[in-house]
Amino acid sequence: MANIEATQEVALVLLGTGIPAIGPNLRDRKNAMEVARRYVQAIHDFIAKSGEAPYKLGFYKQTDGRYTLVIEGSSTSLRTLSNLDELMLRRFRKAFNKRMFILTSFYQGKNKSLECLALTEGLGAVLYIP
Repeated sequence: MANIEATQEVALVLLGTGIPAIGPNLRDRKNAMEVARRYVQAIHDFIAKSGEAPYKLGFYKQTDGRYTLVIEGSSTSLRTLSNLDELMLRRFRKAFNKRMFILTSFYQGKNKSLECLALTEGLGAVLYIP
């Protein structure tokens, strides 16, 4: 199982017509960009390994009661986000009704506002789970 876990706090926003964007909430833009690029590369490698075979999302409970998001293919899996609390997991599942989401990063912008790299930089991996 490949592992690109982000162990920081997780942020979730809805973009456009309700597409959820989820990812770690980091302190600065530079680290957020680096993590988002790693996500994009890891998803690209994951898709290359699993080919056209369908993949699915799995949420696995951690020992501390929070959850880890895992993308599972036919021959490989990719652990992406950890430390999702139950409330965040419920919000994500509710917003996931279009079967699409964006895996990206967030950072604290000016005035401590939350900035989503999928929105500000167009940086993130768009995933559709049939």
